[in-house]
Amino acid sequence: MSVASRVRLVVAVITVVVAGTVAGVVLATRQTPVQVSVQCAKSPKPLIVPGVPSPYVAAVRSALAHSPKAAAQLLEPLSQQAPNDPVVQFNFGTALFCAGYVADAEQAFQAAKKAGYDTFYEIQADAILHPQFFQQGYPIFEPQTANPLLVQGVVLQRRGKQHSAEQLYSRAARLEPGNAEAQVAAAVGRFDEDNLSASFSRLGPLVVRFPNSQSVRYHLGLLLAWTGQRTQAIKEFRLALALGPRTPLGAQSATFLKGLHAGGSNGTVK
Repeated sequence: MSVASRVRLVVAVITVVVAGTVAGVVLATRQTPVQVSVQCAKSPKPLIVPGVPSPYVAAVRSALAHSPKAAAQLLEPLSQQAPNDPVVQFNFGTALFCAGYVADAEQAFQAAKKAGYDTFYEIQADAILHPQFFQQGYPIFEPQTANPLLVQGVVLQRRGKQHSAEQLYSRAARLEPGNAEAQVAAAVGRFDEDNLSASFSRLGPLVVRFPNSQSVRYHLGLLLAWTGQRTQAIKEFRLALALGPRTPLGAQSATFLKGLHAGGSNGTVK
């Protein structure tokens, strides 16, 4: 899939369902570099995320009704006037990219990530800035118990509030330092494609602390697959499956393994 296609996909879809996650994460393990396309086939639709306030929504919609180049020209003054408005910055980045101004688009998406802190704009901008990874946002923690902090954290993650979720996950981890699931959630909540060590530096030690935790193995495999590390992801999913093939995480591990193995030695999907 070209980068232009990825941009259109992210603009069109701002949520991800579990059923579609496996195939997309498997695709993220490909080793072949993405071929860059500097133009979109047609003008993209604006990404307006509900609940993110902006006085420029109408202006953004109006601008993106034009050709990408015209839209970029119309949005440039707004981008300078509202550097902290994620609605403006993200859609300005989309217009720039589709018009062929790739370097400028990258700067706009970086601004959108910063301005869109704790919203879908941050997550989707991060995904576009890292096309080598799985494109459907951030990995969602999957609790296997009814811990209210973890459950509420998942709700917040699904609403695009990664940092708010991370705060709840971290609170659960502090309250229960011996609870492997809470510690895993805190690691997953720190996921950032600009700084992969934020999550991996915490997940790695958990393997030693909780060697028989299926949640540790599964989520480590998930993040590895999410970031294109196919070989190690297969290893972790196998270990997760061995710890309980009939559990929900065991079943999902088996599904991931099937998809990853089908990808062949170079990570592509047959």
